[in-house]
Amino acid sequence: MLRGYPKRYCSMESEPGNKKSATIFPRARALYVHVPFCRRKCSYCDFYSLAACPGQEGPYLEALAADLARHDGGLARPCRSVFVGGGTPTVLPARALGGLLALLRPYVGPATEFTVEANPGTITAALAAALVEGGVNRVSLGVQSFAADELAVLGRIHSRAQARRAFQLLRHAGVANLSIDLMYGTPGQTLESWRGSLTEATALGADHLSCYCLTLEPATPLGRDCRAGRIHEMDEALQRDCYDAAIDHAAAAGLKQYELSNFARPHRQCVHNLTYWHNEPYVGVGPGAAGYLDGRRWTNRANLEAWARALCAGHAPPARGERLTGRALMAETVMLALRLTRGLDRRAFARRFGSDVAEVFPRSIARHQAVGSLVVTPGRVRLAREYYFTSNAVLSDLVAEGAGEGQGKTTGGDTKQ
Repeated sequence: MLRGYPKRYCSMESEPGNKKSATIFPRARALYVHVPFCRRKCSYCDFYSLAACPGQEGPYLEALAADLARHDGGLARPCRSVFVGGGTPTVLPARALGGLLALLRPYVGPATEFTVEANPGTITAALAAALVEGGVNRVSLGVQSFAADELAVLGRIHSRAQARRAFQLLRHAGVANLSIDLMYGTPGQTLESWRGSLTEATALGADHLSCYCLTLEPATPLGRDCRAGRIHEMDEALQRDCYDAAIDHAAAAGLKQYELSNFARPHRQCVHNLTYWHNEPYVGVGPGAAGYLDGRRWTNRANLEAWARALCAGHAPPARGERLTGRALMAETVMLALRLTRGLDRRAFARRFGSDVAEVFPRSIARHQAVGSLVVTPGRVRLAREYYFTSNAVLSDLVAEGAGEGQGKTTGGDTKQ
């Protein structure tokens, strides 16, 4: 699986009643870069972002270079995937965007999936060309909807026409792998309007489609409007109808479902996200970015000034971290793998942890196999199709069984990485 012979980190775990197991943590082959700037924050978004202001880019890029340098020993060269997210990376001025892409070039090889998230309202012909010249070969376009009233509710800065034009500009510039993000569950959305957005996305020729259900986070404008009764959350039955429509429409358009919320044409699955779902190491740089290396997870404090100040002074940025081991790590691995339609590879799990998954989580697996929510074969464990929409019930049972029998998880407050 690993290209060449990168440095490895090995953590040995043993538990009463279980065989001694070895978990190998290779050098990370996935890099996530957080760009915290937006033109303006969308009404549903609770990710860390700031309104873009002139002059911010220079100090940000200086600190980013220091953050990358800190993690250089834990990153493969080249990486299997580099993903630039936000915020809105494409809100950066062309020169700053070029500087950002140049910083990442050492981690990009001929086979690297190099993704940049983009807001359709920021795409111009010049910016599309700059992305391609910078080595970007995949763009994730945050369309969310092609319906004007839904875009207004979500607080998006683009129109239907701009979304279509952005896709065409990127394709014309030479971006061969284009993904479109769509969102269902928007207040006021209907099944008909959702199907309309799906039709527009596939008619454009999207290579990859991500369909997520809107979550009304309490601290967002939409969350506050919902609590005040000014808007109403879409009922669960309609949410399920929208989800089923996405699966059916994507299949008819030649996009195969490979994860609960993701669909792709052949050879167009998101390599970067597969790293997360396989629970493999990755490095995250930038304020608010998360990483996972040598069995330790961390999330940088979501504060641009604190992050940059620490790095420019030669220190690690403030972060929260935890180390997962034993059953907690196993439970997380199973939970993430079950998001994939192929499910969990039992042999790979046994090689990694020294035990079969059915021995580690006997109650949860037996219970859900009996009711039909899990399909268990000698080689794999996967969710049954009719339980995709209600998968949280299965996943939470596995996590609870993992947490209930043995610790294996240590947490901390602000830490130095």
